[in-house]
Amino acid sequence: MLKKSFFVIVFVLIFLLSGCGIKAKKVKDPFISIKEQLDKLESYTATAIVELYNNKIGNKFSVVQFYKKGKFRLEVLEESGSPDKIIVYDGKRSYVYFAKVNQVFVAENTEEIPLYSLITSFIKNYINSGGEIEKREMDKFYLITVPILDKNIFMYKEQMAFSKEDLTPKELTIFDINNEIFSKITYKDYKYNPEINDKLFTKDSVTTLAGNLLDSPVIEIDAKEVYKYCGINPVMPVYLPQGFKLLNVLVNVNENNGVTFVYTLGKNLMEIFETVVDQNEIVNEKGFLLSEGVYYKEKDNGEKEYTTMVNGIQIKITVTGDLSEEEILKVIKSLR
Repeated sequence: MLKKSFFVIVFVLIFLLSGCGIKAKKVKDPFISIKEQLDKLESYTATAIVELYNNKIGNKFSVVQFYKKGKFRLEVLEESGSPDKIIVYDGKRSYVYFAKVNQVFVAENTEEIPLYSLITSFIKNYINSGGEIEKREMDKFYLITVPILDKNIFMYKEQMAFSKEDLTPKELTIFDINNEIFSKITYKDYKYNPEINDKLFTKDSVTTLAGNLLDSPVIEIDAKEVYKYCGINPVMPVYLPQGFKLLNVLVNVNENNGVTFVYTLGKNLMEIFETVVDQNEIVNEKGFLLSEGVYYKEKDNGEKEYTTMVNGIQIKITVTGDLSEEEILKVIKSLR
């Protein structure tokens, strides 16, 4: 009888331990997920706010970045939003347009090209750094520190901060040989693997801002193509704030098959995201009722978001920059 009870107890213990093993799922290492995203990066767009601290003298400027399969375009902007210089690399040569002298020069990795601000520059150092990689975790970020391959006394190592929310690059800090900050680059409106028009990477495009190069007469918006991917007929604004141009149309099959129309003017960005949702879901949006049918909230990163419904489609307009509330309401009213 005692022997039988012993086997019963052993059986119960094995069953309980097996059950615990089934419930315990191994959480994927976030650093592995970050590496996988970087390995699969074929294109991206972002605005980089670059701060330089060389010789204790601060200098700050914006760089609008476009990257696609080894080609890149950098638009270095003055505070007014007008170009200081435009750099285009077509896969073979770099062309630099200097607005102050209105001339184009052929250049190869000169100091006039802020290549260190590119996310792909960090990726190259990360992949080829061997075992010299430091990884650590903070409240809101995962940090990866790697040596710079072509290091000098000013740019010796770099540290990228990735958001814990979506593992996207948020901030790159470059340290000098004395471990003091040489530069800090903050990435805004980062888009992972978007479709980018190849004409942005041509020699002929180097004297023109992307926002002006890819305006609506040049880009054919085919509603039938959007319907094929999203299952919706998108609405388009009849009214746009002065100077804004259509930069890109992005389809996200992973987010309710939504479509995003990206409009830019210098450092100002307006994204119109459209998707089909339950009519009642908009009531649950965080924020407050701004006007009839329009909800407003300010996001943690300072972006402004307006939400409404048009023809059964939920519209989210995200604004980065100085666009006024009055202008956005005019855009919403003009959606057709």
